[in-house]
Amino acid sequence: MGIESINKEEQFLGNNWILPTDIGLVTTADDALGKKLEVAGWDLESDEVLDIQVAFREALINAIAHGNLDVSIPDGSFEELGVIAKAEQERNPTDKKVFVDIDLDENKVEIRIRDEGKGFNWREVADPTTGEGLLKPKGRGMLFMKSYADSVIYNEQGNEVTLVKTKK
Repeated sequence: MGIESINKEEQFLGNNWILPTDIGLVTTADDALGKKLEVAGWDLESDEVLDIQVAFREALINAIAHGNLDVSIPDGSFEELGVIAKAEQERNPTDKKVFVDIDLDENKVEIRIRDEGKGFNWREVADPTTGEGLLKPKGRGMLFMKSYADSVIYNEQGNEVTLVKTKK
């Protein structure tokens, strides 16, 4: 195991993570969340775990790409946000961090993700399933989060989201 692997694993100790702005950490963070859920008594094959992991990945990608890197998918583009974010982080590295706080037990998980970006007005994002929203690449991550988490709450500034999932 190389030094880079050890450092990556150490970033995910405990339930309060301070992560660099690195889109490459999303999968590792998702795996670390899965391990925490399993230790807390969640079935990794359950719909609840799969749901919260989808919502978590979307929130983390949004925090890194939209929040700290200030990138978005241009209208008319089919390029993935992760690809755009990776290119931007290589062109313009940043020291901004993403803060992840996890509170979980055997029946409920609450995840708060905060970036150091300027935030956004989450109330004004068009519904990507209707009207003009159908033609825009924006809002799909928010739709996934709302579809897969029981609760999605943004702070006023729009640079923090809290996801909640309860076992059924």
